[in-house]
Amino acid sequence: MMVDCALEPRSVLASNVARAKNAKSHELAEHLAHYDPFFSNEELLLRTAFGYNTLGMPKLGTHGGVDNIDARSLQQFMMENITPKKCLIVGAGVHNHNEFVDLVKERIGEILPVPEHVYERTPASYIGGEYRTWAESPQTNITLAFESCPWNSEDIFASFVAATILGNASSSRRNHPGYGRYNRASQNLVQKHNYVDRANAVNHHFSDTGLFGISVEGPGANSADLMKSAVEELHELTKHITSEELQRAKNHLKMEIALNNADHGNRLEEVARNYMTHGHLTFHQYAEKVDAVTAADVNRYVSRVLGGKPTLLVTGGAINLVPAVSDVQRMLN
Repeated sequence: MMVDCALEPRSVLASNVARAKNAKSHELAEHLAHYDPFFSNEELLLRTAFGYNTLGMPKLGTHGGVDNIDARSLQQFMMENITPKKCLIVGAGVHNHNEFVDLVKERIGEILPVPEHVYERTPASYIGGEYRTWAESPQTNITLAFESCPWNSEDIFASFVAATILGNASSSRRNHPGYGRYNRASQNLVQKHNYVDRANAVNHHFSDTGLFGISVEGPGANSADLMKSAVEELHELTKHITSEELQRAKNHLKMEIALNNADHGNRLEEVARNYMTHGHLTFHQYAEKVDAVTAADVNRYVSRVLGGKPTLLVTGGAINLVPAVSDVQRMLN
C-alpha cells in the first residue's frame, strides 16, 4: 500500500481530488480560526522570524497557489524526489530482519536508478521583526522569540533544559500533565500575576537554525504589563539557577523523552529523523546529554540568544498597547 501511494503515477483525476482536499483544508483552518483567535500564531511567528520563504512558508500552501499545480507538475516532483538516494526505510517491531529486507527489495528494488538531480535546499535565514494582527478577543497574546540553534548545535540540550525550567502554565489547566506548579511560568507568572492567564516557553529547532522565547496571554488592558513580565522572565534565565531547580528540570525533561520514545511510532520517527539529520543514531544518548548540562551552560546559552534581534508577534484585541520591538531591546539592555 505504501509503495503504491508513493509511486503510483498521478493522473488528472488524482490531482483534481488533491486540489479539492487542499481547498477544504484551508476552509477548515479558517473555520477553526473563528473559535480560536490564536489558531495561526505558530505559523505567523515563523513567517515573522524568517520571512515569506523557507521556514516562513504556510504549511498548507497559499490558498490560490494550489490551482497552479496539475498532474504533470506532481509527476515531475515525484520523479525528482522519490529516488533511491533520497529514500530511507525504517521499521519497528520487525521480527525477521532478513524477511523485511527481502520484502523491501521485492517491492521497490525495481525503481530505476535515475540520474540524481543536483538539489540544494535554500537555507533558512533569520530576519526577525514585528507583526501585529487584530483579533476579536478580549485577550492579548504576546510571543517574544530570538534566533537560537539548529539540531546539530552543542547548545541543543541547554536549550531544552532552559525551556523546561521556564515550562508551561495555564490558569485553567493547573493540574494537567506538563503544567506543573514548580516551573517558572507557573510560579513567577500565572500564580504571581493575576493578569497572566497562560505562559509557555517557545523552543523550535530546525536543521539550519531555531527559535527560543516565551509566549504569554492575558487581558488586553494589561498588555504592557504582559510584555514587561515576559521580558523579565527571559532575563531571569541569565541569572542564578539553583541546583534543585536545575535537577527538577532535567528529571522532567528525561521523563518526557522516555515517555515519548516508549511508543513504537514515535521511536521509529525519531530513528528516521536522527539518521537523516546526523547520519547516525543519537537518541540513546539523550539522557546522558541532559545530565551533562550545567546551570552555567543555561545562563550562557540564554545570554547569547537574548543578544540577538528579537521577533515579536502580538495577537488580540489590544495590540496597540504592547510596546514596540525596539522598546523590547532597550528593556533587555
